Amino acid sequence: MENELEEIKQKTDIVSLVNEYVPLKKAGRNYKALCPFHSEKTPSFMVSPDRQIFKCFGCNEGGDVLEFVKRIEGIEFGEVVKKLANRAGITLKDYRPSGLEKKKDLIFSVNQASTELYNYLLTKHKVGKPALDYLHLRKINDYSIEKFQLGFAPEKGDIAIKFLLKKGFNSEGINMAGQSSSYLGGKLLDRFRGRIIFPIKDSQGRTLGFSGRSLGSREPKYLNSPDTLVFNKSNSLYGIDLARTQINKQKTSVLVEGNIDVIASHQVGVTNVVAPLGTAITQRQIDILRRFSDTLLISFDTDIAGDAAAKRGIELAESAGFSIKMVDIGSGKDPDELIRKNPESWKKKIKEAVSIYDFLIKSSLKKWDKDDSEGKKKIAHEVLPVIAKLPDEISRDHYVRKIASHLKVSEEAVRADLKKYLPTTYLGNVEKKAELIPKLNKLSILENYLLTLIIQSGVMPDDIDEDLFSLEESRAIFQVLKKHFDEEERIKIKKLSKSIPEKLLPIYDEILLYSLSDNVLRSKEDSIEEISTCMDRIKELNLRSKLKKLGLEIKQAEAVSESVRIENLTKEFRDLSLQLTSLKTKE
Repeated sequence: MENELEEIKQKTDIVSLVNEYVPLKKAGRNYKALCPFHSEKTPSFMVSPDRQIFKCFGCNEGGDVLEFVKRIEGIEFGEVVKKLANRAGITLKDYRPSGLEKKKDLIFSVNQASTELYNYLLTKHKVGKPALDYLHLRKINDYSIEKFQLGFAPEKGDIAIKFLLKKGFNSEGINMAGQSSSYLGGKLLDRFRGRIIFPIKDSQGRTLGFSGRSLGSREPKYLNSPDTLVFNKSNSLYGIDLARTQINKQKTSVLVEGNIDVIASHQVGVTNVVAPLGTAITQRQIDILRRFSDTLLISFDTDIAGDAAAKRGIELAESAGFSIKMVDIGSGKDPDELIRKNPESWKKKIKEAVSIYDFLIKSSLKKWDKDDSEGKKKIAHEVLPVIAKLPDEISRDHYVRKIASHLKVSEEAVRADLKKYLPTTYLGNVEKKAELIPKLNKLSILENYLLTLIIQSGVMPDDIDEDLFSLEESRAIFQVLKKHFDEEERIKIKKLSKSIPEKLLPIYDEILLYSLSDNVLRSKEDSIEEISTCMDRIKELNLRSKLKKLGLEIKQAEAVSESVRIENLTKEFRDLSLQLTSLKTKE
């Protein structure tokens, strides 16, 4: 198994893999991006092609290709191994799946067989004709029916169960996949009956579960699969498997309410569209979309301004760093209805999408009388809590001015009201996060920065030796680095990395992955200048530290009248002071 894991890592380039999820930008020897694991505006996520590792200096996540896929896909280690082996064209011989993995594989198999059955019943069997007619009436064409693998579950109670039993699945596996429901007397019935079936897939195209729309009067109108080992409606997005490529290409996700909205949009060529399974947008759904895009367009018929769950979704998207816009297609309409009437209009509305905050203000102004004092209060109460959650002062100030202008009140009055909704825990949260960050002194930071400069630029100063480094770890890494440079006459990262003792690898990896300014690596001369400046700064800090220590020793010697010791210490203090003056003159 260890050999197979090594083969997977050797055949999987981490830069290519990570770039499938987040766009990477060259940064010296490394690559950088916005971290896919936490919200940030400035890139702190680094990838090393030399070490085949990643590290985020913001949230501290790090590891190799296996760890990256495990973390970003939210899957078990065994699933990661299978996924990457398949990607690299490797046949696993020694791999033994865990009990949990076997159960998940069984559920996927049950779901795939069910998908094929439902699709056959819809498209090839007479029992599915009413459902097929309904879809055609909704302008869903046969190509889309196959593309989305739509299906039909007949009213008769146990067709799917009998089919799956004949396929070799047992009742326990069928129930585990959520395909059955209990009935009086212990008899199992199909969960989905008399419903058009929409398979819900993950970004890899595997069927996680199903959403069923009743064809007649059966309630509820929509029924989803229950939670299973592979499915949770809060973690899923309808259409993500077919939208992922275009979302990643355009860096824009379009979020609509219904499954048919997604299909209708695909039919007119707008394919970066997905739908949550319900109107509330969850953190997990935001995380999935943020992997591939930085702009989120929303087209919901819901009254977003008055819907607490919808506003919560907006806050989550804002916190994730999304630029959020609203596709305004008019009250009481949905994309499917608009597309059926005028396909080009949907494309036009997407291009005309406005900032979500402008849309919220506009919606509130339509609902309430802005000229009435009570109306002004309701508008403020509806809009200001959302504006207060904006992460930057400039954006908040912009909307304060806009709201004041619309309501014909002073900006001071709006600001006073806004203060009621500003988060009181912000500073506390910042302090708590700061407590989690190791407190590195200036010397530690500078010594590691110097090592970063040398390694990434390939420039080894002639006048440097290990005595410059006062910290044990930094000195140990420098010793290995210097020996390597003397032997090779240049720095070969892959060979150097193999020479680093295992206990020093975590610090070495941080040094290797640290993002340097482009100016520093622009030319050899620029690198030499920065290295020289850094060395002088380290020398200065070391001298100041020694002078501080000597100052205390002199005071102690004076307290007990040790004249000879006072004279020696004073001379040493004077010599070090001259060295410090010389350094400062050099600057």
